[in-house]
Formats: sequence, C-alpha cells, structure tokens
Amino acid sequence: MDSEAHSEQAIVAALTHIIAHELDVRIPEQDIDPKLPLLEGGLMLDSMVLFELIAKIEERYAVSFPTEDLRTEYFANLEVLAGHVAAMRGSKS
Repeated sequence: MDSEAHSEQAIVAALTHIIAHELDVRIPEQDIDPKLPLLEGGLMLDSMVLFELIAKIEERYAVSFPTEDLRTEYFANLEVLAGHVAAMRGSKS
C-alpha cells in the first residue's frame, strides 16, 4: 500500500471519528460507511453540520477550504472528501 492511500485511509478514519463523536449528529461510528453519501440519500448531514465538519478539518489538518472551492462533489462521501483533504495537504508542501 502506498503512503498516499494509507494517508487517505487515515483521514477517512479521522473524519469518521469526528462525525460520530464531535458533531451534533447521532450516528454511531460503526454505522458510517466511507462510501455513503454525506448529504442526500446517505448520512443526511445538513449545511450547519457540514460547515462544522469543514471547520474541524481545517483545524486538524491546517488546510483551508476557500469559498470558491466548496464544491458539492468534494463532499460526495468520506473517501472523496479524504482524497481532497490529502490533495490540499500535499499542495502545501
């Protein structure tokens, strides 16, 4: 397994923990599938929870989601979001 894939898996695990334990949602960690949509038809995170998640990602990973970069496709599911976070982290180095 390459380090990029490992890094994305670690980010998925961290995001899963954040959603289950740090956001105002009642979703047990074991019920969060990384392929499940974050918005409609999946975890059903609303905009307030999504913005809270973004703030926690920015704080934890020292990245920034510029307003023009808040595309819904980045929030398709945890795997896609983790890939975007990993890419943002990689572009900082």
